[in-house]
Order: sequence, then C-alpha cells, then structure tokens
Amino acid sequence: MLFASTALAWACAGAAQEAGRARVDVPAAPVYSKDGSVTVYSPQSKAGYRMPVLSFVVQWRDDVQRMVRMKLPAQGVLLEVVIGGKSDGDTRVLAARVREPGGGVRERIELPDPEAADLSLLRRAIFAAMVRAWVAAGGGTSAAEAFPEWLAGGMVRHLERETRQEDVDRTLLLWSRACLPAAAELFAAESAAGTREPAVAAVLGGWFFEKRQNAHPFDSLLKEAAAGASWSSALAAKILAGTDDLVAFDEYVDGRMLEEGRVVIQPGLTSGGIVRRFRSHLLLYPPYFGKFLGQNRSWCSLHEAALKADDPEVRRSAAAQARRVKLAAVGRDGMLSAVSEAYAAFLEAVARGAKQGELSQRLLEAEEMRGDLERRTARGELLRRTVGGA
Repeated sequence: MLFASTALAWACAGAAQEAGRARVDVPAAPVYSKDGSVTVYSPQSKAGYRMPVLSFVVQWRDDVQRMVRMKLPAQGVLLEVVIGGKSDGDTRVLAARVREPGGGVRERIELPDPEAADLSLLRRAIFAAMVRAWVAAGGGTSAAEAFPEWLAGGMVRHLERETRQEDVDRTLLLWSRACLPAAAELFAAESAAGTREPAVAAVLGGWFFEKRQNAHPFDSLLKEAAAGASWSSALAAKILAGTDDLVAFDEYVDGRMLEEGRVVIQPGLTSGGIVRRFRSHLLLYPPYFGKFLGQNRSWCSLHEAALKADDPEVRRSAAAQARRVKLAAVGRDGMLSAVSEAYAAFLEAVARGAKQGELSQRLLEAEEMRGDLERRTARGELLRRTVGGA
C-alpha cells in the first residue's frame, strides 16, 4: 500500500508539473512593428520580453540603414523573432530563411534564452537578413559567397561603434609591427588576420561604408553579390581601390592605415594607441642628416636637434615638424594638446635658433609632461576632454 500511495503521489505531482508546463508554454499574442515588417513571438512565460526585443530589432535595423546610408527595398524584410522559453544562460542566436509555399521568404531569428542572448550575435543576424534583402532587391538570390564570415562580423562590429578606437589602435599596432600580411592575403575569403583579430575585421569592414569620390563601396559590393560574384581579394581591390593590380592594392591599404591614425573617431578622446602614434612625430627628418651629423640614419632625435640648432637644415625641419606635432593632437583631450604645444614650442625655438639653455628647458618640460601622459594611458586610462575645458 505504501508503494501504491507513493506511486499515486508521484503521478499526481507529475501531472501537476505537466499541467504547469502546459500553462507556461501557452503562446502569448505576437507583437508587430509599426510597418508590420517585424514580428516577435514568445511563450506566455516570456511575454515581458516581446516589446524590448521588438524595440531592439527595429532600432538596430533603423540604425544600420542610417549608418550605411541605404534604405531597405519598399517591401522591406519580413523578419520574425521567436523567443524561447529557456532560462539556462543559452547565449545562442539562431537564424534561418523560411520559404513560404507561395514563394515568399521570411527571415527567422530564434533566441532560446532571451535574457542571455548575445546581443552582438543578434545584431549580426539582423544585419545578415538586411544584406539578403538588399541583394534580393538587386536580382540576386544569395549573399553568402560575397560576404565571408569574417567580413560580415567585422562590418557589424564597426557599426556597433563601442570599440572603434580600440579596434583602430589594435590594427595599427599590428600593421606598424609588420604583423599583418599583404593585401591579397589580408582580404582573402579565409583571411587569417580577419578571422583571428576582430579588430582588424572591424577596421577593414568599415572601409566599405565610407563614401569616396561619389562611390559607395557597400552598394558596389551588394551589386556584385546580386550579380553572382564570389568574394576575393581582387573583388575587394576593385571595389575599394578601383584597381585589379594587387600590388597597387597593397599600397592602397598602407595609405589607408596611415589615414586611420589621423582620424578623430571620438572628439576629445586620447587612448594609449593615440599616444603611441604621437611619439612618432617626435623625430626630425632633415635632408642629408647622415652626412651632416655622421650618422647612418636619416632621422634626428629632438635631443640631437637641440645640439644642432645652428644647422640650417635642422632648423627648417624643426619648423615643419612643429606644425605636424600640433596637428597630431587636434581633436584629442586637453592633456595631449598641452603636451603637443610644449613640443611645438621647443621645435619653434629650435627653428629660430634659440640658445641651448632655453632649448634644454623647453625640451625637459615637454618630456616630463609626456611622461605623465604615458603613465596614465599605460594603465589603460582613456583621457577625455571635459565639457567647456581641457
């Protein structure tokens, strides 16, 4: 009898649990975007996530259209997001295309656990759906071959904005240390650098969103995809640099890397990478320097410049370098601007042939200020200009 009572108790408990699960898993009413192009489904237990997910999807879709300066086709992209009933920390974002019996196509994204879902993966899935819609509008059927995985991920990371300065700093550090391959390998479909270094993928992906000489590289890439083109370094060279010469494309990439170092991504911000690149301006390059000073190099340190301030070529180079040093701090925080002004004042003193005492004092002050700056950024500190001041 005891076993029978126990079995009955377990059976009743099991039935209650099943009934509870049945109640929990009843679908909630779906919610729709204003234009009807996005629908979010969920079980009743996760109904509270419907509107936040809908708002996130619509906001990201609109942000992408604004940032790439392209609108989705008139019919838009029919996107359904299915929220799962899990609460186990599942970060996956599952995406697929669903073909209707009548020939229509819907994009479907599933979030097994809406609270734990990786938002970067969700943005990436939404972006991929938009790319497919753009390609389809151009008469194509698939964008997979024209958008390698590393490039698509890099584009989304670039559009997310949060890590742009960090990504540029990391990429330029690798480039300056010759850790990046030639352009043909860098832009390959199976790019090792683009795959292993998200920062590199983000910088390269961002180049396709920059409008240059009335050309929009991203639009060109979509048209190539619609025409059935597969991704290759040659395709990247054609779209970005307007050349089929991979040697010329390599030179183009080097030029773009130099430009990246001068771009002010966030006004008033100074990072460790910016300070590192600033140091490269603290040398002179007077003509025939090796001949005049008996060195087997073409550059001149600022300490050497101070000792040779009577040399006309050193003085002319100092005047030119003072302007470059000032430009290197434009748009950065007040501390770097002050360091820049201190070095510029020293270089201008060299240019006018100031006496050794003044030169030594100005250089010492500039070096001490730079030391303070580098100690702060070496700790990972990001320096920002305060509103209304330095």
